[in-house]
Amino acid sequence: MSLLPLTWKLKRLLNIGLEKKLKEMIGVVDNVVMEMIGQKKREMTTTTGLNKSDLLSRFMRFVEDDN
Repeated sequence: MSLLPLTWKLKRLLNIGLEKKLKEMIGVVDNVVMEMIGQKKREMTTTTGLNKSDLLSRFMRFVEDDN
């Protein structure tokens, strides 16, 4: 069990194995989320989008920065 953390850190440092796949999947998820946010912004610019009460719409009412 003492080698397991060392192996994980080495894989993360070298970007190999499951750590490489994890980083790739995080990138995919980021792209999907950014697309959803863009779509929601387009919806909110219309008059029907202002009355939405889902969680993303509530958060986006208070956020001014696109990043």
